[in-house]
Order: sequence, then C-alpha cells, then structure tokens
Amino acid sequence: MSIVTSAEIVAGVLVLLLVLALVYIFVRRRILSAGAPLMLCALQPRDRNVFRLGLLRFSGSTLEWFTLVGPSPRPARVWERPRLELGPPTRPEVAIPGLPDAVAVQCQHGDDTFALALAPAAYTAMRTWLESSPPGFNVNVA
Repeated sequence: MSIVTSAEIVAGVLVLLLVLALVYIFVRRRILSAGAPLMLCALQPRDRNVFRLGLLRFSGSTLEWFTLVGPSPRPARVWERPRLELGPPTRPEVAIPGLPDAVAVQCQHGDDTFALALAPAAYTAMRTWLESSPPGFNVNVA
C-alpha cells in the first residue's frame, strides 16, 4: 500500500465520521422536538458565571433542558412545573451567542437556583406555560 492510498482511506473515514455526526445531530433534534415545543435557551447554574447554550422543551408537567450538541437524547436538567418559580425578566450581563436580544430570568426549583436566558417570545411562552393549569387539575386562580 502506498502513502497516497493510506491518506485516501484516512480522509474517507474522517469524511464518513463527519457525515455520521451531522446525521446524528439532525436525528437527535428531530427526536427532541417531536410532540413538544422546543426552543433555544441558555442555562447558568448557580455556581457558574457563564451561560451554556442548549434546547428547552415544555413537556406536560416538566420543563426539560438539553445540551445543544451532545450524545444523549435525554434531558440534562428536568424541572417539575409545580415546583418551578420564575423571577422577573432582566437583560443578561453578558451577550449570549445565538441569543442576541435575550432576556434572563432567575429561577428557583426547590433548593436549586439557576438562570435561564431566552428570546423574549420564548420567555412569554414559558411564563404562560408555567402559569396555565394542565387539564384535569383543580387550581385556584385569583
């Protein structure tokens, strides 16, 4: 085998791996978005200073956050709807790539405190989802 043939095989394998990675990312996003709204969102845990870009999905009784590009189709963070509290929207202190006009909101879920940054329309959708009552629940609304 010559050097050229070996280089062609290596290049072919690298191209195949790249194509497989892109196909997996596409399939993963399609699986994540099936049946529930999915939006771009950045998460800032309590002990960190930076936001991490990901995907936010409203489920029936949970809010799920997925890493933007990752191997797992499972959510990295899950918050239960009745235990989630949102603060007022503010402007993030730093610009978030991919979310140029984002609003940040401090969130509380039990003992866990974190911030989410998302587009203004996505924030409105999240606030509406959180304040609405799922069918069949008895909720007193003042």
